[in-house]
Amino acid sequence: MTQPASVVSDGNVLVLWVPTLLDPDFPTLDELTDPAVLDVTCYLTDAGWNPNVSEDTATDNRLCSRQNFGKPGRRTTSMPLIYVSSPDDPDEDEAALTLVEGATGHFVDRRGVDVDQPIAAGDIVTVYPSELGVQTDSQPTANTPLTVSQMAYLRPPGRS
Repeated sequence: MTQPASVVSDGNVLVLWVPTLLDPDFPTLDELTDPAVLDVTCYLTDAGWNPNVSEDTATDNRLCSRQNFGKPGRRTTSMPLIYVSSPDDPDEDEAALTLVEGATGHFVDRRGVDVDQPIAAGDIVTVYPSELGVQTDSQPTANTPLTVSQMAYLRPPGRS
């Protein structure tokens, strides 16, 4: 049996906030390296980037059967964010200043490449067209930095 190779996630995930993409299915290198793009990777906590999908079940029952049937229904993508906050130095708090409530843009997720490697043509990315919800100060806990919690909502055309 062949055991497939694996890549540790530590230091191998890049997350960018990209305000504008002409076509989210085909982001260009120029769009992903535009000066307006914010690399939020080091702002996000290790639990602060967790896009996940839940799927409803569509019922497909038939009069002729004693069994209930189902099929895949609508999907909901949840994107809760948790990122560090520096209230003592707001000018250095780029994530909180950029990811404001109501902002629209795209989260771009690149995995499996060292975070220190600049994004390059041909990198495989997942794009999440998003609208941002309200920023909320997270509950302070001992021995942890102050953080902000925020929900990002998937918007049309959906995930690419």
